[in-house]
Amino acid sequence: MQLKSILPVLFFAALSGCASYKPVPEGYTGPVATVSDSGFSEDGSKAQLFVLSEVDGNRIDSSIGATAAASHGRGFSLSTSIIQRQVPAKPMKVGLRATHTTAAPIQAIASQIAGTFFSVEGVVDFSPQPNGKYIVKGELKKEGSSVWIEDADTQRPVTEKVVKK
Repeated sequence: MQLKSILPVLFFAALSGCASYKPVPEGYTGPVATVSDSGFSEDGSKAQLFVLSEVDGNRIDSSIGATAAASHGRGFSLSTSIIQRQVPAKPMKVGLRATHTTAAPIQAIASQIAGTFFSVEGVVDFSPQPNGKYIVKGELKKEGSSVWIEDADTQRPVTEKVVKK
């Protein structure tokens, strides 16, 4: 088997192996809330993503991996894929991440060199309410980047902001 044909398999195996934790375990019958990632395309090859990346220290699936999978094999064309997931409605520590993402690694390197690739991540306390709907929001700017969770109905922050200046 040629190395070229096995690399995509290894790439997706690594992605799935890193994020197999399910925030709501099989058989869980307690109350849940829904948390959606968010983001937008800056152009056809670069986007901003704001994601829930971990729950209580465990890595979970996010729009970063979903976007990488949706864009695989498309050259410099980025297909942004925004996901949502349920979490138990109980106090927890969550990892949040705001980052630029590109269709090809060389684009990310070029953006970093040009000073136009930003990211921030950190852990905050989060206490979702039963049947609550939440969205991860953020800003990626040269002057400072931040990421937080807000209530989908009120559009008010429900966590501290993770800030990078």
